[in-house]
Amino acid sequence: MPVKRIGFRGVLKRILIKSPQGMFAFDAKINVYVDISSDRKGAHLSRNVDAMQILDSFPQESWSLEGLAESIHDQLLNLHSYSDSAGVELYTTYWARAVFEDIESLEPVRVKVAVTGGRYKKTFLTSVSVKGFTVCPSAQRTIADMFNYSSTAPSHSQKVMLKGSIISHKLHIISVDDIASALWASLSAPAFTLLKRPQEAKLVFGAHRNPRFAEDAVREAVRRLRCLVGESLPKDTVLRAEIYSLESIHPHNVFAVAEGKVEELPKMGCGV
Repeated sequence: MPVKRIGFRGVLKRILIKSPQGMFAFDAKINVYVDISSDRKGAHLSRNVDAMQILDSFPQESWSLEGLAESIHDQLLNLHSYSDSAGVELYTTYWARAVFEDIESLEPVRVKVAVTGGRYKKTFLTSVSVKGFTVCPSAQRTIADMFNYSSTAPSHSQKVMLKGSIISHKLHIISVDDIASALWASLSAPAFTLLKRPQEAKLVFGAHRNPRFAEDAVREAVRRLRCLVGESLPKDTVLRAEIYSLESIHPHNVFAVAEGKVEELPKMGCGV
């Protein structure tokens, strides 16, 4: 019987990336694996570690996490000549600039970069996850009607996690900052680590002027991702948005997923 995946999960590495803005250090968890055929008993697992030795010289060779993952993927298949496919999954935290009106700070976002497939056909994935919150439009409308609000009515809000993913057969390098900004702009507002009282008031009031359902958020996120990728990626590239909403007035939570291929998604409202 063949084995689809055999390898290591959760290898901790310090990664140095040489970018146009200078050298960046990332602490990453890396999963690496290969397949083996039914006529082979096992894999030489130490070669998975050998494949990651490229990290020692990587800053001189590339300036992207995506390029690093592809290099490790190529090394895996070079060292495991008996394998037809391999996978590299890299997880790290990046500090992106969150902006809402005049509130601005660096906030942590989760990043996943993956390369899977064989020697001649690969799939590249980049996903970014941000935290923010949404204000419920339904409750806001009901309260406005019941109490004759002429301006912004109150409503309940919920903390949400929004993930945007780009899945392509072509290596793509799109700024994590740009992806994070697109995702935050799809919510009622970002979440901030530190808020003074005047900032807190501005954030809450501003979010109430921008109510969003979970469905609204994922649709808007895909639209903004479509604007980001432009025409630089193949038409079959998949753009996906997933939201998980921690409901404040219900004992259960809400999730939503939207996705489409580049060829199915016209660019609309780009620059807004």
